[in-house]
Amino acid sequence: MPTPESAPMAAGNPLVSGRNRRHRARSLRRARWRVRGACIALSMLWAGVSYAQLSSCKQIPDPTARLACYDELARTEPGSDVRTPPAAQARSDAGSPDGNATVLEQRWELRPELKRGILNLMPHKPVYGLVHWTSDPNDQPFSPTRAFGPVQDIELDRAEGKFQLSFKTKVMESVLGSPGDLWFGYTQVSYWQIGNSRYSSPFRETNYEPEATFIYPLQIGTGDLRLRFAGITLNHQSNGRSGSLSRSWNRLIGEAAAEYGPWSFHVRPWTRVLARGGERDDNPDIEDFAGRGEVKVVRRAGGHVLTLTGRHSLRSGSRSHGGAQFDWAFPIAGSMNGHVQVFTGYGQNLIDYNHRQTTVGVGVSFFD
Repeated sequence: MPTPESAPMAAGNPLVSGRNRRHRARSLRRARWRVRGACIALSMLWAGVSYAQLSSCKQIPDPTARLACYDELARTEPGSDVRTPPAAQARSDAGSPDGNATVLEQRWELRPELKRGILNLMPHKPVYGLVHWTSDPNDQPFSPTRAFGPVQDIELDRAEGKFQLSFKTKVMESVLGSPGDLWFGYTQVSYWQIGNSRYSSPFRETNYEPEATFIYPLQIGTGDLRLRFAGITLNHQSNGRSGSLSRSWNRLIGEAAAEYGPWSFHVRPWTRVLARGGERDDNPDIEDFAGRGEVKVVRRAGGHVLTLTGRHSLRSGSRSHGGAQFDWAFPIAGSMNGHVQVFTGYGQNLIDYNHRQTTVGVGVSFFD
């Protein structure tokens, strides 16, 4: 036990003082990250609500109905319940026999009367925030061309936050005199160890995904079954990290999309392009795990949107891997949806491209 005489010596000990300073610095950094994270989450929520409401009005082809939608939003008092704009009714009638535009036709402006010009910001993939749980945290990610052994010094929690932001804009209409349009899209997905205060609640992984897409409208089929468009996309995806944690790839993606009543079907094969060879490749076997294509089936009915997505490597034996994801979005208020997401398999994100896991997420989303 220290004596009264030794207490001042301990208080003045440079080692003790240094530890105290480091502890205070760590505590301050953790507090800053928590405040910063809360601000990010609130900003995402507010932006999603506002943007979703405005975007729903922009999707109405008729100018009079579109103006009425904006007027309805302008009459909504701050703090009052968010009203469902007239665009919701327009979307519910999409695809009916009276000639109204279907969901895919509206989203990609596949008819001349639906075109709204270039550089209008629009929803691309869903914007959501989830509380996300995994069956097997990937504490030590690896790649054949990256050093094995410990590559990160934190223990991951099974539960974390998952956030997705996504938008697109048309950059060129009627390319080379054709009915096809050129679009630019951007999607960002982040995985946040929000409850892991032992390690300053870090963002574990963020994937950045810009892409350029050419969409060519089609009207092929019989009855209610119609092939709506064909497309080709140049896609880049990376996690912005360095060293043994760096992951990235480029893909050329083809797509064909069809609709049948409340159902839509998407087939998207891809091939890897512009890959760096040899040891410079962050993830040379990524196609054997994250896949060489995907099929997506969507059903929209009564405000509920059910989506099933499956990916596969299209190889057999030891190279046969893939993943499947189920999403269910259901209306809560206005343009806000409840969202449930279940994933199983490989390739949920880049750092986990060769890691098998099952995840379950619950939260809110905007756009279907």
